Amino acid sequence: MGIVDKNVVKLDVAKAVRMLEKIGLLDMNGHVSYRIAGTDQFFINSRKASRASVTAADIVMCDMDGRLLEGDSEPPSEYHIHTEIFKRRSEVLCVIHNHPHYQTVLGIADVAMKPVFGIGSFVKNVPVYEKSSLVNTAEMGAELAELLGDEVTIQLRHHGTVTVGESVKAAFAKSIFLEENAKKQYDAMLLRHDIRVLNGENLVRTRDTAWQPSIIQKVWTYHEEKALKEGALIGIEGDLQEELLQ
Repeated sequence: MGIVDKNVVKLDVAKAVRMLEKIGLLDMNGHVSYRIAGTDQFFINSRKASRASVTAADIVMCDMDGRLLEGDSEPPSEYHIHTEIFKRRSEVLCVIHNHPHYQTVLGIADVAMKPVFGIGSFVKNVPVYEKSSLVNTAEMGAELAELLGDEVTIQLRHHGTVTVGESVKAAFAKSIFLEENAKKQYDAMLLRHDIRVLNGENLVRTRDTAWQPSIIQKVWTYHEEKALKEGALIGIEGDLQEELLQ
């Protein structure tokens, strides 16, 4: 395991939360976590922090039982979503629980999400977790994680989604394009129910060419620069500003 700069991680998590809130994938609820590779420790935005004004200082560190290790506030009540996935997926370092509009609407209509958009073509199987209440127990978190299996995302019927990735930036980018894919599928189905879906060799090539590390960084940079331009990241460093500038 390499050395992890905790302040940089906290800043990335806080940025992800603010940027997801700015584009409507998070609202007053939702959370982003980052697990330190090879450990049982993870960072997550605190329960009390507003998603619109969260700072790096609002990112707390916990163990896999949700016990606070660093920070001055408790984790969100749904931290079990994150811990139970981390326990089962060693390659997953980031978990994001979103409340996206179009993915949730497709779920309410019982319409399976399909790969219909180039950069969203990584969509494969999207399991559906049928319990719509808060996932605030270890038992429910374990059920959700087992159902997710090796997939990228899972839908919580009438509630939201959970998306995983190998980094904060990767999970962020996946969150963006899962919703964009769902939006395009929804709009296309307004025109005709029997829509054209990516498949065969075309799907394979599209997946291979459209999802690269450079694209992940490009997505992050675009949203970060847009958020900076619109003033959505003002004060993001919080009390960590002096340390982050050293």
